[in-house]
Amino acid sequence: MSRCSICHTLVQPADAATACPECRQDYHQSCWDELGGCATYGCQRTVPARKPPPPANVGGGWGDTKTCPACRRPLGPSLLICPCGARFPHADPMAPHEYRAWLKEQEELKTSRRALTLLFVLSLFGLPAPFVGPVAGIFAYTRRHLLAGAGGTYLAMGYGTAALGLTYTVVIALLLGGF
Repeated sequence: MSRCSICHTLVQPADAATACPECRQDYHQSCWDELGGCATYGCQRTVPARKPPPPANVGGGWGDTKTCPACRRPLGPSLLICPCGARFPHADPMAPHEYRAWLKEQEELKTSRRALTLLFVLSLFGLPAPFVGPVAGIFAYTRRHLLAGAGGTYLAMGYGTAALGLTYTVVIALLLGGF
């Protein structure tokens, strides 16, 4: 007795059975007929996999549309960009007030990133670093919740600018002190 490679149960002598003519693996006749061929990986008699046709309505289901919170146009449920140009953070529907709050947060994040980049570049020049460093550190600390979502890069840039400002302050103090 052997096991059927499709259903993994024993092929009993009383069962209607067949064997693959290529690899000689035993199968229940009903399993072989249902699959349409051999189930052994690499066998020449395996059934070729057929890719199903694409669904007619991608992302469909109950609630087949959502409304754009910017222009109120009906949209497909999985779209992240509306023809009006509005972009969304996720496929879930958003109310207009949620969309405006998200846009405001994105604009604040963009402004904070630009400000921290400018402060960092200024701190690289040395003399402005003692002044720019503390500003960048405080700026990054007060916006840490907003900046943490950006992978932490800009948050690290703000704290790094503060450290750079402190370093330049110590160096300048040592140079002016005659050390």
